[in-house]
Amino acid sequence: MDFQCDIVNVSGEDALATYQRLKTETGVIPVILGDNDDMASMDEAMNYITDSFSQLLQQAENIDPLDWFSKRQAQDAEYYDLSTGEWQDLSPSNDISVHLDVLTGEPKPTVYIALVPVANSWMIPAFLKIGGWNDCPTAAEHAAIFKYWDECYGITVAGIAGDVIELEVQRPPTTREQALQLAEQQFIYCPDIVYQGTQTIAALASTLLNGRVWFFWWD
Repeated sequence: MDFQCDIVNVSGEDALATYQRLKTETGVIPVILGDNDDMASMDEAMNYITDSFSQLLQQAENIDPLDWFSKRQAQDAEYYDLSTGEWQDLSPSNDISVHLDVLTGEPKPTVYIALVPVANSWMIPAFLKIGGWNDCPTAAEHAAIFKYWDECYGITVAGIAGDVIELEVQRPPTTREQALQLAEQQFIYCPDIVYQGTQTIAALASTLLNGRVWFFWWD
């Protein structure tokens, strides 16, 4: 596997502490990549993308995220149904989980952390060539959307493991209106977090209100 960057392997128990320490390194941005199975899955997907990092960044610059949300929703308004449902007072999401086993909740035996040599965290999907399978946005679309969300909320790509992406958030929504607007965008970007997760956009919004970690996965 050749991810074109340095890779650090640690135990799942030490993953978060190591990730936080590596944030102090200059010239690179750490991102948790999961375990061996996650790495193999990502490596296989990367091989299908022939565009270079610079080409993917250029494609990202030509994408208007708000226009992308609008057009994607309009293409299948029934599937991307923006009915919000009733507000629920759920706890905000504040914990990174990409280093944990999804079934047991226990730390994975071994976790890999990539030291990605990019200037901004939103560039990471383009560097690692993440996306483009099933309903998952392309690498360029991820980058464009993350750049927009970074400008709005201050996001950092914390983890990419197989079909999962987790973002840390510096300035999360602080009002229900802001959270609902963001939840609609996230639902269009990743419907599974509602259809196979919170069940309603309003429930998703309640976890985004003051939430410091955003979780996405594509089945």
